[in-house]
Amino acid sequence: MFNWWTFLFQTINFFVVLYILYKLFFNPLKNIIQKREESLKKRLEELQAGENELKEKEQRYGEKLEEIDTLKNKELNRARKEAEQEKNRLFEEADRELEKERLKQKSIQENEREKIEKAIKEQSLQFSLDYIARFAKELVDEKMHQKLIEKFLHALKSEESEEIETLKKEIKLKKCNIRLTTPLKIEEQTIHKIKEVLGDIFDTKAVSIETFSDTSLIGGIKLEIENRIIDGSILQTLKQLENEASKEL
Repeated sequence: MFNWWTFLFQTINFFVVLYILYKLFFNPLKNIIQKREESLKKRLEELQAGENELKEKEQRYGEKLEEIDTLKNKELNRARKEAEQEKNRLFEEADRELEKERLKQKSIQENEREKIEKAIKEQSLQFSLDYIARFAKELVDEKMHQKLIEKFLHALKSEESEEIETLKKEIKLKKCNIRLTTPLKIEEQTIHKIKEVLGDIFDTKAVSIETFSDTSLIGGIKLEIENRIIDGSILQTLKQLENEASKEL
């Protein structure tokens, strides 16, 4: 049967035990729990601080990455710009070199063309002169040769060149020795007439003529007086024509 005194006594013992346990274990346990909570709180704060620092570092790292990307893009743009400028410079330099080479080649071609044209003209001139010389050799006979001599003497009498005046001063009042070169035979009558004309020109009666033959003169005569030559031959006329034509080339 239920005993209230036993129940009461057990209840009182239970609370006494609780009180004793409270006195013996609750405060130390409470302190331990409190210290543990503080430790955990401190650790949480440290973790939070670390997390905040990590976020700041991540933010700074992100900013650095953005700055690096900005600098990289800036350097790339600068490098592209410099590369473009260098490319344009190289193209311009190449264009200048090509233009210089083109002008050089054009100049060379023009010079070569001028040389060829000049050579052709010279050959044509020489051919023409050779043809005229051959034609004149076939055309000139003694009769024409005589007319050429007369024409030469007439021109010599009317000529008032410095060379003739100098010869007059050198020959005056002394013997005049003349070397006469002719491509064809000259009659004595013609030689006598030459002496008379030259005597009148140089104001002397002492004129001696020594004749020589040279078929290359073609026609007309050549006189050598006091180491001076007066050439009235067709060959000399052709040479003068060649010189004048050469100046025009």
